[in-house]
Amino acid sequence: MADEIRAVAAADWAEAAAALHAAGIRWFDWLGAVDEIGREDAIRIMLRAAPEPDADGVRLETRVPRSGGTLASVRAVWAGAAWHEREVADFFGVAFAGGDPRPLLLRPGTAGHPLLRDAVLAARAVRPWPGAKEPGDVVAAGRRRMVPPGVPDPAIWGERTGSPAEPEEIAASVAGGRVRGRR
Repeated sequence: MADEIRAVAAADWAEAAAALHAAGIRWFDWLGAVDEIGREDAIRIMLRAAPEPDADGVRLETRVPRSGGTLASVRAVWAGAAWHEREVADFFGVAFAGGDPRPLLLRPGTAGHPLLRDAVLAARAVRPWPGAKEPGDVVAAGRRRMVPPGVPDPAIWGERTGSPAEPEEIAASVAGGRVRGRR
């Protein structure tokens, strides 16, 4: 597919979606988000719609602040977007004005948003990681220990003195892979 990508300002999000629908692009495909930490202090929200299934479509993109980001809901344009907006709200902490505020997949009162790249995945930090790429893999003798994906380097997240970690440092530490020392 060769979708057209349209970047819109967050303030124009709902109007841009309504204009797509009015132009005949009525098949809603998906709405998702990406944490842009390390590049900028924002969450990128994307929506894909097309005139019909399996056709080239349009992808709307906008950015909201990582902390306290709010975007107008498009569920009045495409009812199916409500589920996707609730998922983005659960996992990234983006609020959708005029949308359904109930949690979708996380329990009410859950602390944090697990798909933010600086969120520590406690379930992976509790069990010692065997050093293999996947649980159950045999680790060759002398191989360097690995940190599991989603668990930051202890040098980045442990008890620190001095300045807090920079976004680039956080983004590099949560990628998993070999344990890195602080530069």
